[in-house]
Amino acid sequence: MNIELSTASQTAPLEVIDLQVSSRRTAGRSILSLRFLCRNDRHFDHLHMPELSWFDANQLQRFSQDLSMAQHPETCQTDLLDAGLRLTGSVRRLAGTWTTGRTVRIEPLPSSANQFTPFTIHASHLDVKTYAGKLHSRLWELFTKG
Repeated sequence: MNIELSTASQTAPLEVIDLQVSSRRTAGRSILSLRFLCRNDRHFDHLHMPELSWFDANQLQRFSQDLSMAQHPETCQTDLLDAGLRLTGSVRRLAGTWTTGRTVRIEPLPSSANQFTPFTIHASHLDVKTYAGKLHSRLWELFTKG
């Protein structure tokens, strides 16, 4: 997967190498943790998303699938209410020309307890499709393990 994250705290884009999904129980409900293994030049780091409910994880996976199949000038948007995130995806446009790339803007919802600086993700439609498939597989593995 060649997905690039552009954050306010990073001077260069981060390349997403892999995706990790884990589950834990809190107050009788299952909470999912989503981490991206990223590379910046030669350094590796993890980027954590806010904890997700199973509903949010399903919404995220559906959003990723829809974005991978979007045609210009379509946009996809979803709110992950439990995580307090808004995802807005679109077909990428460079120098006035539509490309096969995708851009996702991730920002906190106004009601979110975890406010942060919005950031963007850039990827090709094939990489988004690969990511959606990997996310689906990892969620299914967790679901079947119980």
